[in-house]
Amino acid sequence: MYDDLSALAHSVQTRDTADSSVEVTWYDSRDAHDRDDVVLLVHGTGGSTAANFGFLFPVLAMRQRTLAVDWTAPEGTTAAPGASAPRTLELEDLVLQVIAVLEAAQIEGRHVTLLGYSLGACVATVVAAERPELIGRLVLINGWVRTDLQQLIRNDVWTRLYAADHEALAEYTAFCAFGGPFLAGKTMAEIAPALKAQAFTPFTAAQMELNRRVQITEEAEAIPHPTLIIGSEDDQMVPLRHQRQLFGAIRDARLAVIGTGHASVLERPSEISFHVQGFLDDPQRHDAGTLIPAPRP
Repeated sequence: MYDDLSALAHSVQTRDTADSSVEVTWYDSRDAHDRDDVVLLVHGTGGSTAANFGFLFPVLAMRQRTLAVDWTAPEGTTAAPGASAPRTLELEDLVLQVIAVLEAAQIEGRHVTLLGYSLGACVATVVAAERPELIGRLVLINGWVRTDLQQLIRNDVWTRLYAADHEALAEYTAFCAFGGPFLAGKTMAEIAPALKAQAFTPFTAAQMELNRRVQITEEAEAIPHPTLIIGSEDDQMVPLRHQRQLFGAIRDARLAVIGTGHASVLERPSEISFHVQGFLDDPQRHDAGTLIPAPRP
């Protein structure tokens, strides 16, 4: 539907945590389809709107106005492999970029849903806690509350491969990102486009370092919004226990579990869109505390 996302692109200037100016790119499907609903998509580590939401963005845009943001590296947060950046990337840097898009989109008075995937789910959680008036609903896909040892070990391996061998890093990423049942039916050639869309850049490395420091328990517990949490049975990057922790922390949350790895938005995008659109249509279809059953074939 959107072969050229650049035709939908906008930019907004904001400030980062070091008070430097940063220009953020965002996308707007524009067509509201006679609905008051607006959804803003926030991608994951090393991702982008095109890489993470190439399916979900156009599908959601068929029913309601759909926005998405591509993060920009704040000044001083990136460095060449093996070198140290002048400062660390903070979660708040990315939070401020999302807030800037929400304010620039002029969506006051609309039913606004913020959807975050992976690290984007962590960012969305903090946005919802810090600026609850900007949104009305929240969708968190493959997110987490606090980084644990399993994630740190994987992060260590990623960092070593990033410095030494990007080809091996691509294969390692595929092994970790996709579920075993999904990979069993594929060839490397078939998943190559998804791997090429993953950017092994200094900004990705800065995001990986940020992943090590995620601790947003207080923010999650403060969220008042109706929330849909989606977790994956075969997720090795952010195992399902993390989504269960989010489910327990957010007072008005419901949980859907799908049979994928961490790359749920690529493995089963239709099932993701089924759950998301159902939540957008009726956030209270499932009561808080509900484990949502899988859709029937």
